Amino acid sequence: MLLFTVDFQPRPCIRSLRGPRAWLKGHLMLAPVAQLDRALPSEGRGHRFKSYRVRQHAISKYLPENSVKLRRQRRAAAEKLLFLFAISFLPVTTNAAESPTIASTSLCGDSYLQALAPKHIAALSWQSRSPLSRATPAQRKLPQLWDDPEVLFNTVADIILFGSGEGRLSSQLGAKTVMLNWGEDFTVIQSNADAISEALSLPSDITAEWVQRMETLTRRSAERGRTPKVLYLSRSGGSAGKGTLVDSAIAAAGGENIVKNTGWFTPDPEEIIAYEPDLIITSYFENGYESVQSTAMRNKIVQRYIADHNNIHIDGSLWPCAGPGLIEAAELISEAIDVLP
Repeated sequence: MLLFTVDFQPRPCIRSLRGPRAWLKGHLMLAPVAQLDRALPSEGRGHRFKSYRVRQHAISKYLPENSVKLRRQRRAAAEKLLFLFAISFLPVTTNAAESPTIASTSLCGDSYLQALAPKHIAALSWQSRSPLSRATPAQRKLPQLWDDPEVLFNTVADIILFGSGEGRLSSQLGAKTVMLNWGEDFTVIQSNADAISEALSLPSDITAEWVQRMETLTRRSAERGRTPKVLYLSRSGGSAGKGTLVDSAIAAAGGENIVKNTGWFTPDPEEIIAYEPDLIITSYFENGYESVQSTAMRNKIVQRYIADHNNIHIDGSLWPCAGPGLIEAAELISEAIDVLP
């Protein structure tokens, strides 16, 4: 009975420059099993050669498989390089140039993209699947982004729309960036929309329609001939004074904010019921974030106060910021004023 074994005369080790396959080919011989047993003692000089038998068996088993894998990897790499070389000479297609994709990192940015460029959206913010998002079922399945360098580096969007105060590392990104400006009036809506439209080369028909809707609100307000007093209350019992986006919406609808404070604040229940408004606006009651206070939801006196007055509920998803939804909110307030006794 014959078996492959190793020639034990001094030879270069298996790491010879000729490679393992050449070494094996040059150092294999036929030997009787008895001679093989004598040649591989468990101690002494032959001990250093004992592992050769194991190595020869292992290499004979795996070397062909590894060689095939290596050839496949080399072939795949060569094909990829050839493909990249070939497409480098191709011109940019018209569709790619005219249809850039854009992604948003904020809920406010989401609202702009949903109104201006729904077909260009590649990803929405981390809040796009929350109750405050106006994303469609299909848009809720899109990837989500937030202002994190590691996340942003992996986006495939051509343009990234950052929320106010975000994008501090935007200069290091490969994508083009657009920054939303923060504001609480209708002027900032137009400026933000113009920046997005310019980046995407969008027509101005949508923003032109917004202007017409605002002009309609102004005309209806003038024809009404009166300015009712309006109070805003959120789920937590918070209210909005002068200089807030709610104040801007009330004014655009033809009403007067009954709160004389400036900015956002939370009055005590006693202060709330002391107001005498013609109309109460409630918001974030159904899709707002839960609060320890939630005065307007839990306080029975405040609930009865709201029920005893003319009131309208504005969905919180319309105005998480001064975005396109603020125009719709103003229109709803205007309709509520129209039906006041």
